[in-house]
Amino acid sequence: MIRYLLASILLLSTGLEVFAGTAPQKDVREWLEAMKVAIHSLNYEGTFVYLHDNQLELMRIVHVVNQGGEHERLISLNGAAREVVRDNASVTCITPDSKSVSVSRRAVGGGFRAVMSMDLESLAAHYEFRFLNDTRVAGEMVKVVGILPRDEFRYGYGLYLHKENALPLKTDMVNSKGEPISQIMFTSLRVDPDIRGQTENSLDGKEHYGWVNHEPLNPIDGSGQKSWQFTGMPGGFALDVHSSRTPTPGGDTMDHFLVSDGLASVSVYIERSDGEAGLEGGSHMGALNAYGRVIDGYHITVVGAVPAVTVETIASAVTPAAN
Repeated sequence: MIRYLLASILLLSTGLEVFAGTAPQKDVREWLEAMKVAIHSLNYEGTFVYLHDNQLELMRIVHVVNQGGEHERLISLNGAAREVVRDNASVTCITPDSKSVSVSRRAVGGGFRAVMSMDLESLAAHYEFRFLNDTRVAGEMVKVVGILPRDEFRYGYGLYLHKENALPLKTDMVNSKGEPISQIMFTSLRVDPDIRGQTENSLDGKEHYGWVNHEPLNPIDGSGQKSWQFTGMPGGFALDVHSSRTPTPGGDTMDHFLVSDGLASVSVYIERSDGEAGLEGGSHMGALNAYGRVIDGYHITVVGAVPAVTVETIASAVTPAAN
Protein backbone atom coordinates (compact mmCIF):
# COMPACT_ATOMS: atom_id res chain seq x y z
CA MET A 1 0.00 0.00 0.00
CA ILE A 2 2.80 2.39 0.84
CA ARG A 3 4.27 2.28 -2.65
CA TYR A 4 0.98 3.30 -4.27
CA LEU A 5 0.51 6.20 -1.88
CA LEU A 6 4.10 7.28 -2.49
CA ALA A 7 3.72 7.20 -6.25
CA SER A 8 0.44 9.12 -6.16
CA ILE A 9 1.78 11.97 -4.04
CA LEU A 10 4.96 12.21 -6.10
CA LEU A 11 2.85 12.65 -9.22
CA LEU A 12 0.60 15.26 -7.62
CA SER A 13 3.64 17.23 -6.49
CA THR A 14 4.81 17.61 -10.08
CA GLY A 15 1.38 18.52 -11.43
CA LEU A 16 1.85 16.12 -14.36
CA GLU A 17 -0.01 12.98 -15.42
CA VAL A 18 1.54 9.52 -15.29
CA PHE A 19 2.29 7.85 -18.60
CA ALA A 20 -0.68 6.10 -20.14
CA GLY A 21 -0.23 2.39 -19.61
CA THR A 22 2.51 0.62 -17.70
CA ALA A 23 6.03 0.58 -19.11
CA PRO A 24 7.77 -2.82 -19.09
CA GLN A 25 9.91 -3.33 -16.01
CA LYS A 26 12.99 -4.02 -18.11
CA ASP A 27 12.74 -0.54 -19.64
CA VAL A 28 12.83 1.07 -16.20
CA ARG A 29 15.88 -0.95 -15.24
CA GLU A 30 17.60 -0.08 -18.51
CA TRP A 31 17.20 3.59 -17.65
CA LEU A 32 18.61 3.06 -14.17
CA GLU A 33 21.55 1.07 -15.51
CA ALA A 34 22.19 3.83 -18.07
CA MET A 35 22.14 6.36 -15.22
CA LYS A 36 24.81 4.43 -13.30
CA VAL A 37 27.03 4.25 -16.39
CA ALA A 38 26.56 7.96 -17.17
CA ILE A 39 27.39 9.14 -13.66
CA HIS A 40 30.70 7.29 -13.60
CA SER A 41 31.78 7.57 -17.25
CA LEU A 42 30.87 11.07 -18.49
CA ASN A 43 32.78 14.31 -18.05
CA TYR A 44 30.51 17.00 -16.65
CA GLU A 45 30.47 20.14 -14.56
CA GLY A 46 27.65 22.15 -13.10
CA THR A 47 25.94 23.74 -10.13
CA PHE A 48 23.30 22.10 -7.96
CA VAL A 49 21.31 22.87 -4.83
CA TYR A 50 21.06 20.43 -1.93
CA LEU A 51 18.09 20.83 0.40
CA HIS A 52 18.18 18.91 3.69
CA ASP A 53 17.30 19.52 7.35
CA ASN A 54 15.74 22.90 6.38
CA GLN A 55 19.12 23.99 4.99
CA LEU A 56 19.87 24.91 1.41
CA GLU A 57 23.41 24.37 0.10
CA LEU A 58 24.71 25.53 -3.26
CA MET A 59 27.46 23.33 -4.69
CA ARG A 60 29.64 23.20 -7.78
CA ILE A 61 30.75 19.83 -9.17
CA VAL A 62 33.45 18.89 -11.66
CA HIS A 63 33.64 15.23 -12.72
CA VAL A 64 36.36 13.98 -15.05
CA VAL A 65 37.23 10.47 -16.22
CA ASN A 66 40.68 9.85 -17.66
CA GLN A 67 43.36 7.16 -17.71
CA GLY A 68 43.79 7.62 -13.97
CA GLY A 69 40.13 6.79 -13.33
CA GLU A 70 37.38 8.97 -11.87
CA HIS A 71 38.12 12.36 -10.35
CA GLU A 72 35.45 14.51 -8.76
CA ARG A 73 35.54 17.82 -6.93
CA LEU A 74 32.67 19.35 -4.95
CA ILE A 75 32.93 22.98 -3.84
CA SER A 76 30.45 24.73 -1.53
CA LEU A 77 29.33 28.11 -2.82
CA ASN A 78 27.49 29.32 0.29
CA GLY A 79 28.01 29.10 4.02
CA ALA A 80 31.32 27.87 5.42
CA ALA A 81 34.00 27.19 2.82
CA ARG A 82 34.22 23.46 2.14
CA GLU A 83 35.29 21.17 -0.64
CA VAL A 84 35.42 17.45 -1.19
CA VAL A 85 37.75 15.72 -3.63
CA ARG A 86 37.12 12.10 -4.61
CA ASP A 87 39.09 9.69 -6.75
CA ASN A 88 39.06 5.92 -7.12
CA ALA A 89 40.86 5.38 -3.83
CA SER A 90 40.12 8.18 -1.39
CA VAL A 91 37.91 11.03 -0.26
CA THR A 92 39.54 14.27 0.91
CA CYS A 93 37.43 16.81 2.83
CA ILE A 94 38.88 20.32 3.15
CA THR A 95 37.63 23.11 5.43
CA PRO A 96 39.80 26.19 4.78
CA ASP A 97 38.21 28.24 7.57
CA SER A 98 39.43 25.81 10.21
CA LYS A 99 42.52 24.85 8.17
CA SER A 100 41.76 21.15 8.43
CA VAL A 101 41.93 18.24 6.01
CA SER A 102 40.32 14.84 6.50
CA VAL A 103 41.34 11.89 4.33
CA SER A 104 39.59 8.53 4.21
CA ARG A 105 39.24 5.57 1.91
CA ARG A 106 36.48 5.94 -0.65
CA ALA A 107 33.34 3.98 0.11
CA VAL A 108 29.98 3.64 -1.60
CA GLY A 109 28.14 4.97 1.44
CA GLY A 110 24.41 5.40 1.73
CA GLY A 111 21.67 7.80 0.75
CA PHE A 112 22.10 9.58 -2.58
CA ARG A 113 25.53 8.10 -3.27
CA ALA A 114 24.22 4.57 -2.82
CA VAL A 115 21.59 5.28 -5.48
CA MET A 116 24.39 5.82 -7.98
CA SER A 117 25.84 2.33 -7.48
CA MET A 118 22.84 0.19 -6.56
CA ASP A 119 22.41 -3.45 -7.56
CA LEU A 120 18.94 -3.54 -9.07
CA GLU A 121 18.51 -7.31 -8.90
CA SER A 122 19.24 -7.50 -5.18
CA LEU A 123 16.92 -4.56 -4.45
CA ALA A 124 13.92 -5.84 -6.39
CA ALA A 125 12.53 -7.80 -3.43
CA HIS A 126 12.20 -4.65 -1.33
CA TYR A 127 11.80 -1.83 -3.88
CA GLU A 128 9.67 -1.35 -6.97
CA PHE A 129 11.08 0.53 -9.99
CA ARG A 130 8.47 2.47 -11.92
CA PHE A 131 8.17 5.20 -14.54
CA LEU A 132 6.29 8.18 -13.14
CA ASN A 133 6.17 11.00 -15.67
CA ASP A 134 8.11 13.43 -17.89
CA THR A 135 8.95 16.95 -16.85
CA ARG A 136 11.72 19.57 -17.10
CA VAL A 137 14.69 20.30 -14.86
CA ALA A 138 17.30 23.02 -15.54
CA GLY A 139 15.65 23.59 -18.93
CA GLU A 140 16.10 19.95 -19.99
CA MET A 141 13.50 17.22 -20.53
CA VAL A 142 13.77 14.40 -18.02
CA LYS A 143 12.14 11.04 -17.41
CA VAL A 144 11.12 10.52 -13.79
CA VAL A 145 11.74 7.09 -12.28
CA GLY A 146 10.44 6.12 -8.86
CA ILE A 147 12.23 3.72 -6.53
CA LEU A 148 9.33 2.81 -4.29
CA PRO A 149 9.72 0.80 -1.07
CA ARG A 150 7.56 -2.27 -0.61
CA ASP A 151 7.36 -1.81 3.18
CA GLU A 152 7.65 0.83 5.90
CA PHE A 153 11.35 0.24 6.64
CA ARG A 154 12.81 2.32 3.79
CA TYR A 155 12.54 5.70 2.13
CA GLY A 156 11.73 6.07 -1.55
CA TYR A 157 13.45 8.01 -4.32
CA GLY A 158 12.39 10.03 -7.34
CA LEU A 159 15.09 10.20 -10.03
CA TYR A 160 14.77 12.80 -12.81
CA LEU A 161 16.93 11.39 -15.62
CA HIS A 162 18.08 13.46 -18.59
CA LYS A 163 16.39 12.05 -21.69
CA GLU A 164 19.59 12.05 -23.75
CA ASN A 165 22.32 10.92 -21.37
CA ALA A 166 20.39 9.57 -18.30
CA LEU A 167 22.25 11.80 -15.83
CA PRO A 168 20.06 12.54 -12.78
CA LEU A 169 19.27 16.26 -12.89
CA LYS A 170 17.16 16.00 -9.74
CA THR A 171 16.97 13.40 -6.97
CA ASP A 172 14.36 13.34 -4.21
CA MET A 173 14.43 11.18 -1.10
CA VAL A 174 10.83 10.87 0.08
CA ASN A 175 9.07 9.49 3.15
CA SER A 176 6.03 7.22 3.32
CA LYS A 177 3.73 10.22 2.74
CA GLY A 178 5.54 11.10 -0.48
CA GLU A 179 7.04 14.22 1.11
CA PRO A 180 10.59 15.12 0.02
CA ILE A 181 12.97 15.02 2.99
CA SER A 182 16.16 15.57 0.99
CA GLN A 183 16.54 16.94 -2.54
CA ILE A 184 19.35 17.53 -4.99
CA MET A 185 18.66 19.56 -8.14
CA PHE A 186 20.98 20.89 -10.82
CA THR A 187 20.48 24.50 -11.83
CA SER A 188 23.07 24.23 -14.62
CA LEU A 189 24.97 21.30 -16.13
CA ARG A 190 27.42 20.93 -19.00
CA VAL A 191 28.38 17.52 -20.37
CA ASP A 192 31.46 17.60 -22.58
CA PRO A 193 34.21 15.00 -23.17
CA ASP A 194 36.68 17.88 -23.43
CA ILE A 195 36.03 19.10 -19.88
CA ARG A 196 39.35 19.20 -18.10
CA GLY A 197 38.21 21.16 -15.09
CA GLN A 198 40.22 21.43 -11.92
CA THR A 199 39.50 18.25 -9.97
CA GLU A 200 42.51 18.41 -7.69
CA ASN A 201 42.33 20.26 -4.39
CA SER A 202 44.08 23.60 -4.15
CA LEU A 203 45.63 23.87 -0.71
CA ASP A 204 47.67 27.02 -0.37
CA GLY A 205 49.75 26.79 2.76
CA LYS A 206 48.72 23.18 3.34
CA GLU A 207 51.70 22.65 5.62
CA HIS A 208 49.81 24.73 8.19
CA TYR A 209 46.63 22.64 7.98
CA GLY A 210 45.70 19.97 10.49
CA TRP A 211 45.52 16.59 8.74
CA VAL A 212 43.44 13.63 9.90
CA ASN A 213 43.74 10.24 8.22
CA HIS A 214 40.76 8.04 9.05
CA GLU A 215 41.36 4.34 9.32
CA PRO A 216 39.25 2.45 6.77
CA LEU A 217 36.39 0.25 7.89
CA ASN A 218 37.39 -3.39 7.69
CA PRO A 219 35.22 -6.03 6.00
CA ILE A 220 33.43 -8.34 8.41
CA ASP A 221 35.83 -11.11 9.45
CA GLY A 222 33.81 -12.47 12.35
CA SER A 223 35.79 -10.68 15.06
CA GLY A 224 33.02 -8.23 15.85
CA GLN A 225 30.36 -10.93 16.01
CA LYS A 226 31.88 -12.79 18.96
CA SER A 227 30.22 -10.39 21.40
CA TRP A 228 27.13 -9.22 19.51
CA GLN A 229 24.55 -10.72 17.24
CA PHE A 230 21.81 -9.21 15.07
CA THR A 231 18.55 -11.14 15.02
CA GLY A 232 15.16 -10.01 13.80
CA MET A 233 16.32 -7.14 11.57
CA PRO A 234 13.98 -5.75 8.89
CA GLY A 235 13.87 -7.91 5.76
CA GLY A 236 16.74 -7.28 3.35
CA PHE A 237 19.03 -5.62 5.90
CA ALA A 238 22.28 -7.42 6.68
CA LEU A 239 25.67 -6.69 8.24
CA ASP A 240 28.00 -5.08 5.73
CA VAL A 241 31.09 -3.69 7.48
CA HIS A 242 32.53 -3.81 11.00
CA SER A 243 35.27 -1.83 12.69
CA SER A 244 36.51 -1.28 16.23
CA ARG A 245 38.02 1.96 17.42
CA THR A 246 39.26 3.46 20.69
CA PRO A 247 37.90 7.03 20.70
CA THR A 248 40.17 8.16 23.56
CA PRO A 249 43.68 6.90 24.40
CA GLY A 250 43.42 4.15 26.98
CA GLY A 251 39.63 4.22 26.79
CA ASP A 252 37.13 1.49 25.99
CA THR A 253 36.68 0.16 22.49
CA MET A 254 33.71 1.28 20.42
CA ASP A 255 32.31 -1.13 17.82
CA HIS A 256 30.82 0.24 14.62
CA PHE A 257 28.65 -1.95 12.41
CA LEU A 258 27.25 -0.87 9.06
CA VAL A 259 23.91 -2.47 8.21
CA SER A 260 22.55 -2.12 4.68
CA ASP A 261 19.89 -3.38 2.30
CA GLY A 262 22.02 -2.36 -0.68
CA LEU A 263 20.52 1.14 -0.87
CA ALA A 264 19.74 2.32 2.67
CA SER A 265 22.61 2.19 5.19
CA VAL A 266 22.41 2.32 8.98
CA SER A 267 25.27 2.74 11.47
CA VAL A 268 25.23 0.85 14.76
CA TYR A 269 27.60 2.06 17.50
CA ILE A 270 28.19 -0.08 20.59
CA GLU A 271 30.27 1.12 23.54
CA ARG A 272 30.43 0.47 27.26
CA SER A 273 28.01 2.70 29.13
CA ASP A 274 29.82 5.16 31.40
CA GLY A 275 26.72 5.94 33.45
CA GLU A 276 26.18 9.32 31.82
CA ALA A 277 22.86 9.97 30.13
CA GLY A 278 23.09 9.05 26.46
CA LEU A 279 20.42 8.78 23.84
CA GLU A 280 17.62 6.51 25.01
CA GLY A 281 14.63 6.19 22.77
CA GLY A 282 14.21 7.94 19.43
CA SER A 283 15.57 11.16 17.96
CA HIS A 284 14.96 12.81 14.60
CA MET A 285 16.67 15.42 12.42
CA GLY A 286 15.67 15.81 8.79
CA ALA A 287 16.11 12.52 6.94
CA LEU A 288 18.11 11.06 9.83
CA ASN A 289 16.56 9.00 12.59
CA ALA A 290 18.38 7.66 15.64
CA TYR A 291 17.51 5.29 18.44
CA GLY A 292 19.45 4.47 21.61
CA ARG A 293 19.17 1.80 24.28
CA VAL A 294 21.30 0.31 27.07
CA ILE A 295 21.74 -3.44 27.43
CA ASP A 296 24.08 -5.36 29.78
CA GLY A 297 26.08 -2.22 30.57
CA TYR A 298 26.56 -1.23 26.92
CA HIS A 299 25.03 1.71 25.10
CA ILE A 300 23.74 1.00 21.59
CA THR A 301 23.09 3.87 19.19
CA VAL A 302 21.59 3.31 15.74
CA VAL A 303 21.61 6.15 13.18
CA GLY A 304 20.60 6.28 9.52
CA ALA A 305 18.64 7.99 6.74
CA VAL A 306 15.76 5.55 7.21
CA PRO A 307 12.35 5.72 8.91
CA ALA A 308 12.17 5.76 12.70
CA VAL A 309 10.72 2.25 12.84
CA THR A 310 13.84 0.92 11.09
CA VAL A 311 16.41 2.24 13.56
CA GLU A 312 14.27 1.10 16.48
CA THR A 313 13.87 -2.38 15.01
CA ILE A 314 17.61 -2.70 14.33
CA ALA A 315 18.45 -1.45 17.81
CA SER A 316 16.17 -4.12 19.28
CA ALA A 317 17.83 -6.76 17.10
CA VAL A 318 21.25 -6.21 18.73
CA THR A 319 21.83 -8.66 21.59
CA PRO A 320 24.88 -10.14 23.34
CA ALA A 321 26.06 -13.27 21.59
CA ALA A 322 25.70 -16.52 23.51
CA ASN A 323 29.03 -17.70 24.93
